[in-house]
Amino acid sequence: MKVEEIERLLAEFYEGNTTESQEEALRDYFRTKEVPERLLKEKEIFLTLCQAAEMDMKVPAGLEDKLTLLIDEKAEEERHFFRVNRAKRNWRWIRGVAATVLLLVGIGYGVGWMRHDVCVPTPQDTFSDPEEAYRVLQATLIEVSTNLNQGITQVEETQADMRKVVQEVKKEIQR
Repeated sequence: MKVEEIERLLAEFYEGNTTESQEEALRDYFRTKEVPERLLKEKEIFLTLCQAAEMDMKVPAGLEDKLTLLIDEKAEEERHFFRVNRAKRNWRWIRGVAATVLLLVGIGYGVGWMRHDVCVPTPQDTFSDPEEAYRVLQATLIEVSTNLNQGITQVEETQADMRKVVQEVKKEIQR
């Protein structure tokens, strides 16, 4: 028998699809012929299985009940394994806290960097003559004062108008 035929019969044997004559052919091959190195493991497994079948082994009492109980326990463990567990929720919470801390550290670093001398230019003297600087400052202050006085005048006029409106509303309410 060719090695390829033996490998095909072994595959069928392991699937439970061989006849007794095919199994006998495999037994004869493994007991009488020299087996290639790649089939040595298969020979050992096959002959061990054949010896166990010939010994007429008895199944221990209660084995079926024990196996059923073991299968049920494994199924329950599997259900617990796939259930959303608290550890995942805890990791979500921890990741959220870590992201918040990282964000705050980044903002703090950014604010600190903005305060650094690179971002804020240092004031420099623009005038070499102090009297000229005084005259420019005085002109600027006069302009600011004028604009502020105009704004105050407008606010006073608006307040006077509001008083008139409030008086008229009171009169209409009293009627």
